[in-house]
Amino acid sequence: MEFNLEDYPCEFCGKPSTNVVYAAFVCSNPECIEKARIERGGPGGHMKKKAEGKPIIPEELVPSIADNRDVGKKL
Repeated sequence: MEFNLEDYPCEFCGKPSTNVVYAAFVCSNPECIEKARIERGGPGGHMKKKAEGKPIIPEELVPSIADNRDVGKKL
């Protein structure tokens, strides 16, 4: 499946995206790339959270995960 990165805005400044870095759509601005790194926790940031006993799934996504599990049970 192909998609055009420029169809997605940079998550930090709103310009068209040119990269996906640290699981975020970002433009080529080094400041936006750095913000993505900090927000994610750097390479392996999710594993660092897990090792600290913190959840690796953002809290705002937890309800949708529960909804998806319920849909799977109905199939």
